[in-house]
Amino acid sequence: MISWFKKHFIPHEGNGHRPHILRDLSARNIVAIIIFLELFTFLIPTITHLSTTGGMAAVLPAVLADLTNEERQTQNLPTLTVNPILNEAAAMKANDMATKGYFAHTSPEGKTPWYWIEKVGYKYQYAGENLAINFNDSKDVTNAWMGSPTHKANIVKGNYTEIGTGIATGIYEGRNTIFVAQVYANPLPQTAEQIKITKAEVKKAPIVVAVKEPVNVLGEETNASSVTPQETVAVVATNTQEISIDKTSKPTLWQKLIASPRNTTNLILYVIFGIIFVALLLYILIKMRDHHLDLITNGLVVLAIIGAVFLANYYLSHRDMVITQSLDYSIQSQ
Repeated sequence: MISWFKKHFIPHEGNGHRPHILRDLSARNIVAIIIFLELFTFLIPTITHLSTTGGMAAVLPAVLADLTNEERQTQNLPTLTVNPILNEAAAMKANDMATKGYFAHTSPEGKTPWYWIEKVGYKYQYAGENLAINFNDSKDVTNAWMGSPTHKANIVKGNYTEIGTGIATGIYEGRNTIFVAQVYANPLPQTAEQIKITKAEVKKAPIVVAVKEPVNVLGEETNASSVTPQETVAVVATNTQEISIDKTSKPTLWQKLIASPRNTTNLILYVIFGIIFVALLLYILIKMRDHHLDLITNGLVVLAIIGAVFLANYYLSHRDMVITQSLDYSIQSQ
C-alpha cells in the first residue's frame, strides 16, 4: 500500500519524479470516469425520471422520512415514527394533486390537508403538511423544506410524533412531474377498544418516478380544534381490522444513494477532487524545483472539469426552484 501510494503520489527517482496519478494516461482515465459517472449516476436517471416500474415507489417515501428524521436529530428532537396510516393519507393527497393537476394544500373542491388524514381514520391532536413538486433528488426536497422557515417549523415541531409520506406522478402546468406530500401528526389518545375499531386498512402507496425539474414546496399545519365544521369528515372505518403501527425499516445506504442522484454524484466527485488536489499539492511541495508543467496542467484540467460538472449539475437541479410561502392554521403557540 505504501509502495503504491509513493508510486502514484510522491515524486521520486523510482517514478522519474513523475507521480503516476498526474500523468497523461491517468488524467484521461479519470476524465473518462467522471464522464461515465455523470452519465449513469446523474444525467440518465434525471432524464429518464428514474423507473416507474421499479422499487422507487417504496424507496422515495422511506428516504424522505429518514431525511426528515435526520434533520430532527440535528435539532436534538426525537425522531418521528413512520405510520402506515399517515403514509396512506399522504399518498391519497399526492394522488389527488397528480390526478387533478394542482399544487396546493387545498384542492379545487375545497378539501384541506386534514380531509385526507381524517378520511383514513386517523384522529389527531396536531397535524401539518409539506408538499413538493418538480425535483430529481430526494435530498434537495428536504434541503428546500429546511431552507424555508415555515416548512422547517413543520419538520422540527416538537408536538409531532408520527410521519407519513406519499408520492405520485402526473401532469402539472403541461409537463410530467412528481408530487410529494409529507404529513406530520400527533395522534389523539385512544383507549385499547377504540384502537381496535377505528384503524383503517392500509393500502399500497402509488408508483413513483423522479423527474428533471427542481423543487417547489408548500407547508401547512393545524390542530384538531382549528378545522372548521364544514371541513370535518366523519371517521368511519371500512374494512376495519386491528393493525399495528409499522415503524418501517430505515432505507439502506444504497437506497439513499439511488434516490439522490445529484448528491450521490457530488459525493463521488468530492472524493476524486480531493485525490487530485492532494496529488498536485504533494508534487508542488516536494519537487520545489524543475516542475514538469504537463503534470501540473493535467491536475488543473481535471480539477477544472470537476468544478464545471458541479456547476452544471447544480444549475440543472435548481434553475426553476421556487419556495412558496406556507400557511399556518395552527392555534398552538410556537
